[in-house]
Amino acid sequence: MALIECPECRREVSSSALTCPACGFPNATGTRSQPDRAVVRRKRQERAKLALQILGRLTIGAVLFGVGVGEEESSAAAIGAILIAGSSIPVWIRARTGQLGIGSAVGFEERVATMEQRHRAQMEELAQMQADQVADLEERVDFAERLLAKQRDQIKP
Repeated sequence: MALIECPECRREVSSSALTCPACGFPNATGTRSQPDRAVVRRKRQERAKLALQILGRLTIGAVLFGVGVGEEESSAAAIGAILIAGSSIPVWIRARTGQLGIGSAVGFEERVATMEQRHRAQMEELAQMQADQVADLEERVDFAERLLAKQRDQIKP
């Protein structure tokens, strides 16, 4: 059993694990489901929207800062600097939490689907284990009955 790195959360996971215990991402050695195209499309759209928001805020802030740099005590430069720092950071944080699946509905849907898949796999594994145990018990009962019958035959004169 070796430790491998989870491609989703970058934590070390056992190679025999079906999914990452931290984030639920399917292990490469197990069955890997293909991501839904609609989910991938929504993620791309979210990333593009966030990139445009950051770029737009940085551009407006830079223009205001550039306009006010030449003048003494310019409020435009101060407003531009505040706009750059103050409004880009929350957008970046929102983008980061979306990547981590914390604040995004897409990430939540993926985690729910992964958990459902993991639950189904565990239920199938438990059902197989139960069937194997029942078969083993049936073999033991059959063996015990044959052994008992053989001993009864030996006792009878």
